[in-house]
Amino acid sequence: MADSREIVKIIGIAAISLFSLTSGCSRQSTHEPVTVTFLDIEYDTPERLPGLGRDLEDFTRETGILVKRLPRPEGSLNQLAMWREILQKNGAMPDVYGIDVIWSGILNQYFLDLKPYFASELSSVSPVVVASYTVGDKLVAVPRHAYVGVLIYRTDLLRRYGYHGPPKTWDELERMAIRIQAGERAKGQKSFWGYVWQGGVSEDLTCAGLEW
Repeated sequence: MADSREIVKIIGIAAISLFSLTSGCSRQSTHEPVTVTFLDIEYDTPERLPGLGRDLEDFTRETGILVKRLPRPEGSLNQLAMWREILQKNGAMPDVYGIDVIWSGILNQYFLDLKPYFASELSSVSPVVVASYTVGDKLVAVPRHAYVGVLIYRTDLLRRYGYHGPPKTWDELERMAIRIQAGERAKGQKSFWGYVWQGGVSEDLTCAGLEW
């Protein structure tokens, strides 16, 4: 059920950005404000997540703790390599890390178990989401926001072919997409596709597979 306007597609990724505390914290003298260094990932740019800057400002206003955001390279693979290099050196390092959900197992050994520190907050988070950041019995990180895969569809096409709602199963999706694609191509739209998705050779493909 898709054409050049991307009628039906899966958007977002299964990966979720999150905070994870390390065992160290930046400490100043009692006469200086406490500063926490934050190494965030590429998704956390002002354009994509304008609320992050405001959240950090609110945090500082409420706690008096300053947050210093550190520069990072572009691209998830470059960022993961940098995170591992910093953590393996075991020297001066950031206090808080933003990581992709699929990094949890890779970086598990470097992070604290966060369950004792976020017990009340976790009660309002989906158990499935919490499980995504749990390695064994250890909660590696806590979610700050989630990119959730969704199905976008055209109600006009569904009505045109006699469907009263979107597919509820993969089999229904396949049957409906094939029928609508065939019908639209028969009308002259030779490049019409019934279903499009993130199939490029990139991290998006891995995340889409995990969603399935």
